[in-house]
Amino acid sequence: MAQNRNYSSRFEEIFSSSDLVCSGPPTVYQLRTKKQKIGSLTSVTVGEKQETKPNKTILLVGEAGTGKSTLVNALFNYAVGVKFEDEIWFQVVDENKESRDTGSQTSDVIVYQIFGFENQTLPFSLTIIDTPGYGDTQDVEHNIRINQKLMELFQSADGIQEVHTVGLVMKDRKNPVNDRLKYIYDFIKSQFGKDVEKNIVALMTNSQGNPPKNVLQALEAANIKCAKNEKKQPVHSQFDNRQDEERTEDTEVPLENAWRVTERGMKRFTAFLENSPPLQQKVVMEVEKERIRLTACIQNLQERIRFTELNLRDVERTQEALCINKQKMKRSKNFNVLIPETYKGMEPLRDETCGSDTAVICLGCKENCHYPGCTKALNAQQCEVMINGKCTSCTNKCPASEHVKKNWQFVIRTQMVERNKEALKQQYKQKQEAGEKKVKLSERLEKEKTKLRAEKRQLVNEAYRHSIKLSVLVKNDDSIDDSISNYVILDFLIKKMKGQGDEEKLQELEEIYNQMDQATRTSQKHRMAITSSNQEALISESVQIHEGPPAVYQVIPKKEMMGTLSRLTVGEEDEMKTNKTILLVGETGTGKSTLINALFNFAVGVKFEDNVWFQIVEEDKKNYQTESQTSDVIVYQIFGFEGQTLPFSLTIIDTPGYGSTRGIEEDNSVSRRLLDLFRSEDGVHQINAVGLVMKASDNRLSDRLRYIFDSVTSLFGNDLERNIVTLITHSDGKTPENVLQALEAADIKCSKDEMNQPVHFMFNNQQRQQRYTEKDINASKYSWDFTNEEMGHLRDFLKNTKPQPLKTTVEVLNERIRLTACIQNLKERIELNEQKQNEIKQIKEAYNKHEAEMKKNKNFTIDVDEPYKETETIRGGKWGLVFLEGAVTCNICKENCHYPGCTMARKPAHCNVMKWGRCTICTNKCPETVHVKENWKYVTKTRKVPKTLNDVKAKYEKNKAECEKKSTLLENLEKETSKLTTERWTLLDEAYSCVTRLEDIALNINSASTFVHLDFLIVKIKEKGEQKKVEVLEKLKNRMNEGLKPPKK
Repeated sequence: MAQNRNYSSRFEEIFSSSDLVCSGPPTVYQLRTKKQKIGSLTSVTVGEKQETKPNKTILLVGEAGTGKSTLVNALFNYAVGVKFEDEIWFQVVDENKESRDTGSQTSDVIVYQIFGFENQTLPFSLTIIDTPGYGDTQDVEHNIRINQKLMELFQSADGIQEVHTVGLVMKDRKNPVNDRLKYIYDFIKSQFGKDVEKNIVALMTNSQGNPPKNVLQALEAANIKCAKNEKKQPVHSQFDNRQDEERTEDTEVPLENAWRVTERGMKRFTAFLENSPPLQQKVVMEVEKERIRLTACIQNLQERIRFTELNLRDVERTQEALCINKQKMKRSKNFNVLIPETYKGMEPLRDETCGSDTAVICLGCKENCHYPGCTKALNAQQCEVMINGKCTSCTNKCPASEHVKKNWQFVIRTQMVERNKEALKQQYKQKQEAGEKKVKLSERLEKEKTKLRAEKRQLVNEAYRHSIKLSVLVKNDDSIDDSISNYVILDFLIKKMKGQGDEEKLQELEEIYNQMDQATRTSQKHRMAITSSNQEALISESVQIHEGPPAVYQVIPKKEMMGTLSRLTVGEEDEMKTNKTILLVGETGTGKSTLINALFNFAVGVKFEDNVWFQIVEEDKKNYQTESQTSDVIVYQIFGFEGQTLPFSLTIIDTPGYGSTRGIEEDNSVSRRLLDLFRSEDGVHQINAVGLVMKASDNRLSDRLRYIFDSVTSLFGNDLERNIVTLITHSDGKTPENVLQALEAADIKCSKDEMNQPVHFMFNNQQRQQRYTEKDINASKYSWDFTNEEMGHLRDFLKNTKPQPLKTTVEVLNERIRLTACIQNLKERIELNEQKQNEIKQIKEAYNKHEAEMKKNKNFTIDVDEPYKETETIRGGKWGLVFLEGAVTCNICKENCHYPGCTMARKPAHCNVMKWGRCTICTNKCPETVHVKENWKYVTKTRKVPKTLNDVKAKYEKNKAECEKKSTLLENLEKETSKLTTERWTLLDEAYSCVTRLEDIALNINSASTFVHLDFLIVKIKEKGEQKKVEVLEKLKNRMNEGLKPPKK
């Protein structure tokens, strides 16, 4: 193609101050610019400013990667009059270098000033403010720093005093508007007021020049208000970013078309710019200062509230430790309890390279008085929180002279300490008047709790007053409508005020929050550094157990008891938000505890780059390989992080490793504990997913795994099948074909995907591994990304799967408990029955042998084995005055109605074997009121008892007339035997009915607790001669025998 080298003389001056980058065509030159500082910002100047010439200022904002830096170069070339035919291109911004050095075209706010080219194509000089891409690597703090830099630029005496046009830079594509762009728009409006709408235009890059209908509709739908053209559409210009691409015969025509698109866009944009009135940020300066002061005070109060809450937690944990170790502390005065201790430390700010991103702190109160947000003040005395030489933020409102502005801050941290009773007395020492009675440590701790609760209430009320002032400020000044300062603490404050009894204040705050439209609420996720602030709160209340990277923190959740079960909670529940529940079950050693920690980190939004890892389950305990990390059913609740990576809060039920070395008895106990959880009033009442945890290395369904699955699925009703999924740990990311085939071969009932395969999710358990070398980092990054992606799939499954209420499950488990109790009771009654029959047999034999002697001698006796009952003490823990492992017994029937297994009921009326106020187990189905729950049970024994003929007759004959007949006595003995036999058959029929009922309603009846009674039932029903029932039970036994083989050790 022909080369045009007839450059106009108007470019000679530019050539002299440029360096050749590429010979082209087009020939590319990099300008040598003049750089200087405006405060901590950089100004890049081309040419010399002439005060008599007009100047127009453009503020370019947009997401990373939309082409703002390329647009700056295009504006310069248009301003100096470069045309397509000139075959040259000038760069003010070295796009290639910036991209290589930072990964983003612009890494800081930069002011480009273009002077000396007036009247080439524009009648004015240009000032272009280029901002870093909002949303870089989803770093919210990065976005906040951009805003702070812009505020500094607008407020500086030698900064920018007015802006003529704000260009929202976006790619010309189907859906260019997202929450980050709305966040940018909200910030600009907060700085310049509602009038800024008349100066905002949409600048669309990577455009082919077609009518941008989708973009304009998206702007309207997002309620982003821009200047309007004569068609009442948002003013917009389109650009193609390919002007500097090398031209060949194949590309010349499309590149010329691209140039024309950009040229047309430039004409439209600069025509708008010429007629735009200037916006002056300084008109809202005083209002903005008040907003800053109020925001800083609220941020300070938020930290003080958290510090008070953690001190309260420390006292409560101290009380728990003293209670648990009461006897040990009595035996030894030097016995130490391990308790958390909250303290304040100092840490450098995350970005020390930015001189403006510093904190104003009070050395007296040890508090952060203004951070983040103090970007303008050169020292603490000039900070906005200072009025009349005193701080308006810190606790004691200290003089400004006691404050400093540094690039470090005070942080709240937790450590574990050992304290004996004497040390705790000194720690919580209280003033006493002379002669006053000494206060016990327990009383001191209660007083300290009362004091801390009152202090927290006072701080919350103070934060409420500031928040109301802030809302009034916003309401009365449209220029800061929907400002970040009005909402930065609303969520936090509303949660803290709930339960305080201040319903009127709470309602007022909720009304302020509800006045935000949905789009504005969504943008709050990006306005506030939610992720970092939540992480900081977690770090402050956790104990660091490894320096890292990643730094590992052991979370100290709030512990509560649901009856006898533990519930560990992080965060505060919002009843208006959705909760999802997942039950984790699996073989010992599969990594359920590690998986829970991974779920927790995913839920709170931890990213690989954060270099932190939180443990809600302690994984560092030293256990043998076959010993389960979890020894009881534990419920974990994760609240307050909705909107990070999960749109819901999360409840995780962790179970001990089924099939552990503790054996079948332990697995039965787990089933009973799950029933306790499902039945408890404040327990779990619906399940979203049951996660069967397996190792990726399992290439077959071992006896132990089959044992686990059958034990688990027998807990639930048929309708839960579609909620059961497989969670595969220690995975390398490859499709676990062997595992899936093993599940299918074993006919494991679970949810299926579109390929009719078991729904499964894979995880790598290496996220917390230390990252010392580049190799470590690369391996950890792969593990992290892979696991996070699978976590996202699991999140979608939970989100889209209908929860299953546990009514049917509770019915199944209740039925099992009644069945087990019935069979146990049946065994004991049959033993008594057989012993009674043996007594009758002995009497008959003795009577036939000694009939004459007994008639001649009324005192003649025979020895018989007489059955009787007595009570026997059993082992069992106690909860208050209730025996947890106690036996429910009937005082009338003298029988054990529920033992073992009655762990949840505080009294017989609450026991599972009671229905409609009567017992379903004992012989006479007696009222619950004649039952007791104690730490003893009935046992049947026999004793040798001498009996005379009169004794026998009195026991077995109905009247004196019958006493004269030998046949009457023997007949009565036969009748008694027949009665006992009939009673036994009735009880066996009842037990059989329970088994068949359980099979009807259960997803899988293969349960160890059922299996151990089948042999007994089969033998007894064989004696009865009901072969069909025997066959049913034997088939069930054979099926269960395959699934419930004892796990190999």
